[in-house]
Amino acid sequence: MRSVGLGLHPYGDAVRRRAPPAGLGFPFADYPLAVRQRGGGFETDLRPEAHAAAALAGPTYHVDVATGSDASSGAGWGTALKSIFAATQLGNAGGVPFNVLVKAGVYSRANNFTHSGPMVVPTQPAAYRAFDGRVTCWAGQELSWPGSPHETYGNCYAVARSTVTVVLDLSQQNAFGDPIEMARVANAATCDAMPGSWAQDGGTLYVRREDGLAPTNANTRVLIVIDAFALDATGKSVYLEGFDFQGGANGGVFVHGAAARAIVCVDCSARFAGGPGHAGDGFHIEDNAGLAALVGCAASANAKHGFDFRWLLGGTPGLHPLVVDGRAHDNGRHAHTSDNGLVCQDGLAGIVIGGDYHHNFGANLRIGDASELWCLGAFAHESQGDGARGGSLGPVDFAASGTSQLWLEQTRSAVSAEAMSAADTAVIRFHRHGQDGSQAYAAAGGASIVGY
Repeated sequence: MRSVGLGLHPYGDAVRRRAPPAGLGFPFADYPLAVRQRGGGFETDLRPEAHAAAALAGPTYHVDVATGSDASSGAGWGTALKSIFAATQLGNAGGVPFNVLVKAGVYSRANNFTHSGPMVVPTQPAAYRAFDGRVTCWAGQELSWPGSPHETYGNCYAVARSTVTVVLDLSQQNAFGDPIEMARVANAATCDAMPGSWAQDGGTLYVRREDGLAPTNANTRVLIVIDAFALDATGKSVYLEGFDFQGGANGGVFVHGAAARAIVCVDCSARFAGGPGHAGDGFHIEDNAGLAALVGCAASANAKHGFDFRWLLGGTPGLHPLVVDGRAHDNGRHAHTSDNGLVCQDGLAGIVIGGDYHHNFGANLRIGDASELWCLGAFAHESQGDGARGGSLGPVDFAASGTSQLWLEQTRSAVSAEAMSAADTAVIRFHRHGQDGSQAYAAAGGASIVGY
């Protein structure tokens, strides 16, 4: 059983089942889910692995980037494969659902899901689980850094590399514990004059580290315009556990294309997707007919949204988002505007249980169009608005627009100028919501914000 214990409202330790609000279109008959309140938090009977039972019971392939070989069978650790994509190829060839155990380590595009190109998509239901620690998959590959500075721009180091989206300083962390993202500048001359920057000139990348050291693959990581994990319409149901994704042109975890399948991510993260010219989200799931369950997942420092759920096919949406204990911060970078920690659009009906959404450059949590969202126990705070990115949206924690309906139950907001904002004819209903005394509500036009 997955539990949420935020302890935001001390109403005792009694356990009470919470009935979903009238009007919420989430298909509980297809995806049974009990939500219970325990004190100030919430818990569910969700078993993520139950949605990957066939894959977890199938043949298992082992991957170890340190000791494996893609010429091996992958049947055990002594015959481990080196690359995740190689395990997928074997699983696809087997013609039945399969399971992949991936040894902890750092996997560049040469050995992760993408095979130095497009992702090798699982055409059978598949489960991928980290073993003995966490697995980092990043959208790029190691570079042949020079040992001496550039002959003209003596503060810079130059290396052959095009289509760069983000350059990370792995030796430093920002206030949120993520690697420092170096600043992109217009040209090599500007890079030469600015510590902590990089510039792209055709097929040459110029980097000047903040500490003045020569870049190496140990202290500098270059993300490029490729996907990190991208499941198209040919892919089947996927279960991911224990993966950290860095980069991804369209998203760290990008699921697209009309298909009926379950997408389940447990204890995964997606960071630094997109870049100045690519509006990538952390977790971007669209047009997927089925459950999209993200449990204990984190999305941060992405160019656009942290968690983004969409349905672009028209008609009755078949995508059903469920986010438990999600964490999203510092999303919305470069010149991208109106970016959210979590956004649900296009008439979707979903559930958010617990979680921490903060410092996003837009509303921390937002729904739009005709969407419906039941949100229990989530904490949203310190929205940055998007003024710093060239937009006009002020700091707001929970927002709804269109004809959407948002139910907030024992949620909390803090610091942002507005606790809740509703536009058009959207309705926000709240029950035992806690907020700073200085925070305002804003209901524009025919919208409303009411207690229940």
